Amino acid sequence: MISGIPVPVVSRMLGHSNVRMTLRYAHLGDREIEEAAETVGQAIAAIMKLDND
Repeated sequence: MISGIPVPVVSRMLGHSNVRMTLRYAHLGDREIEEAAETVGQAIAAIMKLDND
């Protein structure tokens, strides 16, 4: 996602023929990477908790 907008949507809006072209110009900052890692970690923790109940 780029500022909350899925990359494929941004790609289409810009008229790029494929997402790779958009990704060439879209640079994710460390904050976005950390937020994504936290989201994934929370999802895994929730799944693991469900397995232990």
